[in-house]
Amino acid sequence: MTQTEKDNFYVEPVEIEIYLKKSGTIKTIIKDLFIKLVDVEPAIDIASQIFKYFKELDQPIDLMEAQNIFPQIILPINVSYYQQMDLYEKLSMYYQAGIGGSIDSWRQSLYLTELLFKFEPTLAALEYLGDFHTNNLNYLIRKLNNLDQVFTLEDETVMYLINRHRKIRKPDDPDMEFEKLVELWKYNIKEKLF
Repeated sequence: MTQTEKDNFYVEPVEIEIYLKKSGTIKTIIKDLFIKLVDVEPAIDIASQIFKYFKELDQPIDLMEAQNIFPQIILPINVSYYQQMDLYEKLSMYYQAGIGGSIDSWRQSLYLTELLFKFEPTLAALEYLGDFHTNNLNYLIRKLNNLDQVFTLEDETVMYLINRHRKIRKPDDPDMEFEKLVELWKYNIKEKLF
């Protein structure tokens, strides 16, 4: 797999315990679960314009900047996100620092995006913005992959990416290795809880 192909996946390490019969010991190995990033195609006209604008800049969708370019979204954004507006302002600053060369800012952007994703869907996202959080999540994962950075996502986010990956697969063409690793990953999560 080339670097460009790897950039299009989130890689989640999965612990696998193997019982070695001869020595009577258990060995733990790590296998990588490659989760394909599925891009968002907005169905709303204004969202398509916003996505296109930021894609041409090769940047994540920045709500603070989007309001300057698309003034018709100011009211819906302020109504839907007034409680999180300070976080969106901080996210915008992280984006600008990342664009300026700060790798740590890209990582902070990813974690803040995960947090803000928990407040969706909002009326602004449903009627004006589309699924911009998934777009930004994919963008940030690709950016950190491209910069050869090590990072991890919350289990809930990983499950979300797994479900998106599954939706693009054909039902008559299951990826058995992928599904086995997903089951092992889920099992490991349950074990951590106890």
